[in-house]
Amino acid sequence: MRLELNIVHITKTRFADATAVRNGILSVNRQELEDLVKQDTRLADVAIELANPGDKCRIVNVVDVIEPRARTAESGPDFPGAVGMQGTAGHGTTCVLRGAAVLINDYNIGGRQYQRPDEGIIDMWGPGAEVGPYGRTCNVIVLASSANGTSIDEYCVALKIAGLKTAVYLAKAGADLTPDEVEIYDIPPIRDTAEDMQDLPRVAYICQVFTNQRVPLPGDPVLYGHHIEKIVPTILHPNELFDGAVTDPYRGYAATYVIQNHPMIKELYQNHGKTLYFAGVIISNAPNNAPEYERTANVAANLAKWILGVDGAVLTKIGGGAPELTMALTAQRCEELGIKTALALMHQGIDESEVTLKASTVFSNVPHVDAMVSMGASTASPMLTLPPAEKVVGMADGSQTGKELRRPASDIKGSFSQLGDSRLMAVRY
Repeated sequence: MRLELNIVHITKTRFADATAVRNGILSVNRQELEDLVKQDTRLADVAIELANPGDKCRIVNVVDVIEPRARTAESGPDFPGAVGMQGTAGHGTTCVLRGAAVLINDYNIGGRQYQRPDEGIIDMWGPGAEVGPYGRTCNVIVLASSANGTSIDEYCVALKIAGLKTAVYLAKAGADLTPDEVEIYDIPPIRDTAEDMQDLPRVAYICQVFTNQRVPLPGDPVLYGHHIEKIVPTILHPNELFDGAVTDPYRGYAATYVIQNHPMIKELYQNHGKTLYFAGVIISNAPNNAPEYERTANVAANLAKWILGVDGAVLTKIGGGAPELTMALTAQRCEELGIKTALALMHQGIDESEVTLKASTVFSNVPHVDAMVSMGASTASPMLTLPPAEKVVGMADGSQTGKELRRPASDIKGSFSQLGDSRLMAVRY
């Protein structure tokens, strides 16, 4: 499967009479884009805002971040099953507006129990911009309230789909341009390359996408337009995750942007054919009860051993303690089948002693799982003083305009990541 990403660099976004890309500037026809979003009758009071790096603008209640991408007609539908018709992602040509991002905010629902409403902060200047990645992207922000008669769940799904549609709409403006750079991701079928790389260790990536610790959003288009609450571990080609087959669950622990630029998959790709053979990705959810732990671990390990035939596996989690148990048990099953494992995880401890205790208690009964990489502890993050903003986007009443905020770094969207792209790290002196 061969995927070509035609990347157009964006350095600024602005409103204009026509949506277009020229000399790195993304011009947006505000009315046209708002009309596109309003086509979904579940949404009302649609507004599009812009924020560029350096603006003294604070964006709050950010639900998801999406990189603008659009596939060519020959390659298939965009975000298949969610925006376009069903089809296979991961092959053909896709236009990417690198440096731009679409943000969606659910500032007025007040009823779905996820994170606190003042989390998901993006500052476009100052210390918040230095900690999180999205203070350096040119952001197109989709704001909308729910239409009369629309349930909270229906509103959330509609808002997420609006973000995906916006990402496609913007990327199509750059589809006919000569790209600034091209990235090619190409791993042919195993039968075509196995002999050429038979001396290299075969490695799989086992990736949790959703945790059942959270109440799933009905209709959330996570995998080819459907939720994965009850899914068993499933093999995907790495390219499918880059190209819209998987989106981050609503108010998930990552962001669709991160999945589109998945750091673990990119790292394995960079070493493919050099130090390892990248055999594929196994996605799963993270259950919250013992029988499901066992089922998920057994199926994932069996796919890795008997279908992909790997020698090693890299594992990441999504969520808190229960996903760690699933990850540890999956690694144990892999080790029992002769697959060497490496785990990368971010802890959820409150202080240093709890972080240490949690790591030891989760893994103390898995003696063969002895290769682990810590990616820090999100709730043990340093406190930041965020200066007053001249403009706040995402608050229904604008109540935080002009106020200095004192927040942990983990409240900055993207500052910590369980998939490996954090800018912060924990160091013991």
